[in-house]
Amino acid sequence: MRQVEVPFVVYWGDADPAELIFYPNVFRYVMQAEYALFRGLGYTLRMMRELGIVNPRVHVEADYRKPLWVHDRGVCRLWVSRIGRSSLRLDFALVKDGEEEPAVTGHLVQVFVDARTMRPVPVPEELRRAFEAGESSV
Repeated sequence: MRQVEVPFVVYWGDADPAELIFYPNVFRYVMQAEYALFRGLGYTLRMMRELGIVNPRVHVEADYRKPLWVHDRGVCRLWVSRIGRSSLRLDFALVKDGEEEPAVTGHLVQVFVDARTMRPVPVPEELRRAFEAGESSV
């Protein structure tokens, strides 16, 4: 399975008045990692548009285990944990620099659908093969 690590910084604008990360901003870091994963495979939004497919999220989940404060730095690790007929489950962990245990863990499920009808379609075969190859060059 493919995986990526993307650095993150909790900027002032990412935090709430208590200087803790505002919870939806975690998913911005996850989206950056997801972009890196797909882009590393040469699979872009433009390519998906040309194929007439999109991949909306149908489930997102996060467990906030430790606080992330303004100025914290770390990595967002993201990996493909399951490939279904038309869906992918991507798991993630945000780990602060210098720590072993993640501050946030979770997963998301996306379904590939026809962009016009919004009906599920199979995960594109070239993408499935790339994920199943387990390459780690991203």
